[in-house]
Amino acid sequence: MYRKSFIKSGNFSTFCIENEQSYGEQYTGNWWKKVKKSISSVAYILSIILYSDATTTDTLGKGLLHLIYISLGNIPTWRRNKEDAKQLLGYLLILSAKNEREKKFSEFKKLVHKTFHNSIKFLLDPLFTNDDDDDDGIELKINNEIFWFFPRVSTITCDWSEAYTFSLIYKSTNSNYPCYFCLVSKENLNNTRLRDNQIVLCNKENILQYYNNGTTEKASLKSVFNYF
Repeated sequence: MYRKSFIKSGNFSTFCIENEQSYGEQYTGNWWKKVKKSISSVAYILSIILYSDATTTDTLGKGLLHLIYISLGNIPTWRRNKEDAKQLLGYLLILSAKNEREKKFSEFKKLVHKTFHNSIKFLLDPLFTNDDDDDDGIELKINNEIFWFFPRVSTITCDWSEAYTFSLIYKSTNSNYPCYFCLVSKENLNNTRLRDNQIVLCNKENILQYYNNGTTEKASLKSVFNYF
């Protein structure tokens, strides 16, 4: 028999099964606790959630826009799923090749990825750059009170293809490391005996080592500026 219990805290409940806790909101998770330790104790986390997708705008499928939406992890899940809890942040630039031959050129592909991440930088930098002083963070007025927030990107929601663009992983399934989430070789991706401690995640710390050492190709990474 599983031992089940609910733990209430504030306006949310967490569900436990045999001492394993299921997190209902972002602020109950390990990521939130880790980030909270990295900022001032009197400040708050502003959790940024991005939704990105390219979509056609006409019935013929010729018109194309690359939309990016923003929402906040501070908003409770039930409320965040409402349509008005998301805001259109902008449109990412879409580069078109002259022909199929140019589309396959490595320089064109590189330019596409540069444009994508520079567009993200243009849209998000105002949140993370404070020109008035050397302190990070922004001040927001909520219910006539001023709160000090540290913005952090917590979640990016996108399809599989776009995830490769965000992480700058080679899209080819023949790559040595074809997964945008982890640094597991293609030979071991279907290995059911692979243990958790053998999986290297594609997090900032692990990926930076390849960029700093100039060995991005060994991890199937494109040598292009990555905003994240």
